[in-house]
Amino acid sequence: MKTLYFDCASGISGDMTLGALLGLTDDPGYLVEELEKLHLDGYRLSFQRIAKNAVMANHVNVLVADAHEHVHDEDGGHCHEQEHCDEHCPEHEHCHVHEHGHSHGHEHDHGHEHSHENGHTNRSFGDIRKMIEESGLAQETKELALRIFTRVARAEAKVHGKGMNEVQFHEVGAVDSIVDIVGCAILITQIAPDRVYSSVIHEGHGFIRCQHGLLSVPVPAVSEIFADAQMPLQQIDIDTELVTPTGAAIITELTGSYGGTEAGLMPPLRPEKIGWGAGTKVLPIPNLLKVTLGNLIEDRKTETLSEGFPCASDEIVVLETNLDDCGGEVLGYAMEQLLLAGALDVFFTPIHMKKNRPGVLLTVLSRPEDAEKQERLIFLHTTTIGIRRRTEQRAVLNRAKEVVKTPYGELEVKKVLTPDGIRSYPEYDSAAKLAAESGRSLWEVYQSYEKLERVVSESI
Repeated sequence: MKTLYFDCASGISGDMTLGALLGLTDDPGYLVEELEKLHLDGYRLSFQRIAKNAVMANHVNVLVADAHEHVHDEDGGHCHEQEHCDEHCPEHEHCHVHEHGHSHGHEHDHGHEHSHENGHTNRSFGDIRKMIEESGLAQETKELALRIFTRVARAEAKVHGKGMNEVQFHEVGAVDSIVDIVGCAILITQIAPDRVYSSVIHEGHGFIRCQHGLLSVPVPAVSEIFADAQMPLQQIDIDTELVTPTGAAIITELTGSYGGTEAGLMPPLRPEKIGWGAGTKVLPIPNLLKVTLGNLIEDRKTETLSEGFPCASDEIVVLETNLDDCGGEVLGYAMEQLLLAGALDVFFTPIHMKKNRPGVLLTVLSRPEDAEKQERLIFLHTTTIGIRRRTEQRAVLNRAKEVVKTPYGELEVKKVLTPDGIRSYPEYDSAAKLAAESGRSLWEVYQSYEKLERVVSESI
């Protein structure tokens, strides 16, 4: 199973992600050609190789036509903070940039209508959404890019008390963010991973200065994006911003319900390729984003069980919470809603909790892609304020469903291939329906199927 693992020990930004993903594809020309389908003018891309602690990494710089795109620091590149100021501070005065390395240029006249505020050209979220939707990009790329941008716009709208379509992006910040977000969507579509995991995201501390004053780290939009996604975020002793709003939106959307294994550790992978993306700010730690491409290793017990026998292996997410203040009717309804939403199983275990209170342990087994939805339902339909999550491997016997004719009507049957042969099980719901319709007992319906099975076996 093709898997990506993001090691965000030094945070994450849009340009770092682009650089790391390009390290996996080795095809900057493809990225340039695909981005041209946006018909976004007034920028060029510069592709550079930068050494960080003797590790060579890719850096993709978005050079905006007016050369006001990135603030320089001691390392000759843009700071993490600048992306934030581009997105948050329309009146920010940008320092001039000097281009390094080989660049691919493409500038076009455009006919987009933008709003103007304080003499600066702005793009609204609606403008950006329209540009992406009307582009010639693949549908999968469009949808991923729009989901990422929606996370940014939703956070900005909440921070500033506006509607999402009212959120304005300063021209420079908009171009930078569009290229970073759409570029990442292009490369993710090209790589086509089955799963994406992430470490715990590291963020710095302190304050950064924008035109409107000081903002604490993590900045408000980053905090809102991570809160909305319920992703782990950990501050480390670095006195600056490490996570930009664009980087936060990209990693929360890509990892989705997977998030990572317990403690954010890398799942068992057979690495095939490593991509390194460089940030240009000088930090006490290597300013690098590492992305590993590999194949997920199945649990060894499952591999042994499967040897010489057809047995599938997959991964599930186990969600658990302890409840001592939730009534039986509420819990029963919660179970119904979780199962209707695709939970693989839901069950209650009696437990004894603090203050001598009897309680229940609610356990939900979910497909990884459904885990976030299941968590939201647990919060909605129970009194819990916290949910534990872990990822587990499981071995699954191959099975198939059939419909057989009985004296009482058609009965759905599940046939399972075991090491000892095929076992058949009538589906309860189907059998109960036949019993109700025929006026017979459930036991009689089951017996009628067992008689059919014996006849088939004897004839063979």
